[in-house]
Amino acid sequence: MSNVNAACVIIGDEVLNGKIIDTNSKFFAKYCYSQGIRLGEIVTIGDDETQIVDTLQRLCKKYQFIVTSGGIGPTHDDITYESVAKSFNLPTKIDEDCKKRMQRISKPESRLDAAALKDFYRMATLPHGPSVKNHYISSDLWVPICSVDNKVYILPGIPQLFSRMIKNFTPTLREIYRLKENAEYTRFFIKTPLSESQISAYLRGLQEEADKVSKDIKIGSYPHFGMGFNTVSILGTKDQEAFLQEMNDRTIKDLNGESISAEDEEKLSNAFEA
Repeated sequence: MSNVNAACVIIGDEVLNGKIIDTNSKFFAKYCYSQGIRLGEIVTIGDDETQIVDTLQRLCKKYQFIVTSGGIGPTHDDITYESVAKSFNLPTKIDEDCKKRMQRISKPESRLDAAALKDFYRMATLPHGPSVKNHYISSDLWVPICSVDNKVYILPGIPQLFSRMIKNFTPTLREIYRLKENAEYTRFFIKTPLSESQISAYLRGLQEEADKVSKDIKIGSYPHFGMGFNTVSILGTKDQEAFLQEMNDRTIKDLNGESISAEDEEKLSNAFEA
């Protein structure tokens, strides 16, 4: 498993007041899982400079890979670039490469008046300094993944862009963090009719056994209220697959269980709607 610890910061009052549903953190969690990256925190905060600065400065002490989502548009409440810059004591300025890409792709001068054009170029006003690098992941996008200190990566909040940009950024991330090819997680799910209280002692023993092999192996349980069963999860990395398989087979036998796919487990876990 890689030694990279990650955090995700979702920025936007519209998430906190329930106007929109955050899907980017779920995507990022699955992405980290696929790359063998440990995701340690998902934080949702508002469009508030002090809150953004305090959150990033705290996270930077613990994590090597931090992504932010949201707050990089043209309006007054889009303050992520400025706030990230302040977190690292950096200035902001219009990035000429980004501005040229905007002009080539969006042709703003032909359709915006002076006031709107000024606000449009707010989206090219990026953190500036030797620790800043802008990664352009596609020829048809002018917005970069702006990184600071190879640690904080600023992404848009639009889900289609967020997911596309991270996916396309994968080769660069693998190079930056030296991610191993065999570091991906693998997971087994077991459906059991026993209650969590009935299986808790067994799972505790299973975790203690797994810890002797690797601290990366995690044993979990997931209740499915009112469905008459619970799910056990056995999680580790690809290079531990033989041991995980043996634990899976033994758990099925000992807990009167049956194997269940990750897809079916996700459907069950997300079946309830508030």
